[in-house]
Amino acid sequence: MQTSFLHLSSASAPLRPDETSGRGVRALAWLTAVGFVLVTARGLLTANWWFFVMLSWNVFLAWFPLGVQLVLRDLIGHRLIGRVGVWLGLGLWLLFMPNAPYIITDLFHIQHIQAPLLWFDTMSLFLFAMTGLLAGLYSSYLAHRLLDQLVGWPMAWVLMALCQGLAGFGIYLGRWGRWNSWNIMSKPWLLGQAVWQSAHDTLAVKLTLVYGFVLLGLYVAFWLYVRTEKK
Repeated sequence: MQTSFLHLSSASAPLRPDETSGRGVRALAWLTAVGFVLVTARGLLTANWWFFVMLSWNVFLAWFPLGVQLVLRDLIGHRLIGRVGVWLGLGLWLLFMPNAPYIITDLFHIQHIQAPLLWFDTMSLFLFAMTGLLAGLYSSYLAHRLLDQLVGWPMAWVLMALCQGLAGFGIYLGRWGRWNSWNIMSKPWLLGQAVWQSAHDTLAVKLTLVYGFVLLGLYVAFWLYVRTEKK
């Protein structure tokens, strides 16, 4: 039997690309565009572009893990990647996935907003936070579909729960430790020390459990909705 690059062995079943309509990506693109209109208008009216830079960068990071999943889907569809490559792609997705729900913590900045802009900026922050959260849920769903094929549905759910917990820990590292995903390459030793110290920090453990639990609950609700729609 001829072995393609997609297979690790002749006994390995070929992976199937996720068959999605693209509606989710279009909806997220529309939300992102609406958000850009808001922060651009704010910059033009106030001559202060801090909100534009901060939220634009954060929403780009929120899109990145979804982009990883979409690239993986295309590579699998064209049989250009093997299972080892898929696992590496999933690892890259997990490394950047916390950046998607991380935008929710930008709501923290509301306390520093002056009264005349309070309602405008609250809506802008909410819109970007929702966009980031939905991008994270969508990319998690695509990752879940791949894990179903790689390890079966029971272990896939275990891994997805673990991923949401790790995302909660990533949010803590980003907001309180001010660490970024790419620091694993630029400052691996310092990041490792921060992770070790955080693992023994009561606040870090509590926030990780809370964030992880909420993210898992949101993902389960998203999964149930998508599965119902497919049926």
